[in-house]
Amino acid sequence: MPIGDPMAANEPMVDKGKLTRVWMAGVPVSDLDAALDFYMQRLGLKLRWREGNWAELGPGEPMGKVALYVPRKGERQPGGMSGLILSCDSIYDLHRRLVDEGVLFKLKPEMQPWGGLLAIFLDQDGNELMVLEHPDRYRK
Repeated sequence: MPIGDPMAANEPMVDKGKLTRVWMAGVPVSDLDAALDFYMQRLGLKLRWREGNWAELGPGEPMGKVALYVPRKGERQPGGMSGLILSCDSIYDLHRRLVDEGVLFKLKPEMQPWGGLLAIFLDQDGNELMVLEHPDRYRK
């Protein structure tokens, strides 16, 4: 019997069970209200849901959101690499706007060997956020 749905043992094998998209990326923060201010006011993300020490920001569709949360003791704490990589339509304009708003950059926009531009900035807790602009890939 194949592993998986035991009721589907007689069904033909299909090309299923693949990851399709990133649903959400979590970023630990020390103060949810301060984090929401940063992510909404400076980055322009929209609050989609909030309950307790958890908030979700992003587009109206169910995937591709950023989850901000206040971690419990023993969980990953704020600061350092967040793992979050954002994209933008003009990295130099974004950099200029965020610098004007007091956001600190660890890496100013820089051309990468793969042909795109990459920058790294810090949120209010020192979480590192990457942003990239790619000249051809992922554009609609």
